[in-house]
Amino acid sequence: MIKKTSIENRWIGLLLLFYFFGLLGMSFDAYKNLFIPLTPLNLILTLVVFYKVNKDFSAKFIMLSLLIFLIGFSIEAVGVATGVLFGNYTYGSVFGYKLFETPILIGVNWLFLALSTYGIVQHFTEKAVWLVLLPPILMTALDYLVEPVAMELGFWSWKNNTIPLQNYAMWFVTSAVIHSLIYFFRPKINAKISFVIISVQLFFFGILHLLIKG
Repeated sequence: MIKKTSIENRWIGLLLLFYFFGLLGMSFDAYKNLFIPLTPLNLILTLVVFYKVNKDFSAKFIMLSLLIFLIGFSIEAVGVATGVLFGNYTYGSVFGYKLFETPILIGVNWLFLALSTYGIVQHFTEKAVWLVLLPPILMTALDYLVEPVAMELGFWSWKNNTIPLQNYAMWFVTSAVIHSLIYFFRPKINAKISFVIISVQLFFFGILHLLIKG
């Protein structure tokens, strides 16, 4: 029988390979257009690997996940429609099917980022104040890396190509609300997959950020 840790490592290995070749492809203009359409698959794979390794399929955790997804998608939909929350921005076609001009998959992005950042902080402390405040800081810092890369790759675009400060403020506030909800549910999140997902996101977008700035 194959050990559970071996199966987990295979899933993690698959995820790391996907990000590695994605980074490689998007780093070169000649191959960029071949890899950008794979972005939806990347989001889905990241979420699947998280759940495969985390191994919590209880009704309580599924309900929490659904709520995070709905909050993330809804806040984006309102943001796109009004321009009041994050600023004036529109989504491109990269993420696939849209509802209210907002990709359904953007809720998936909020979901695995929120659970993973919470899992990292939970590994070090159980105190509510840190579990509610530190994960949003991580998510906002990650968004800072993602924004210029996303604009370059056509994920979304900002009015006048300017990212407003309110975008980062809203990311923090929304993340704090979501992490307050997570703390209310008190899940025990796998630290290993949490570290892997956030580390690979920081590395992936950090490198692309540097390449764009350079």
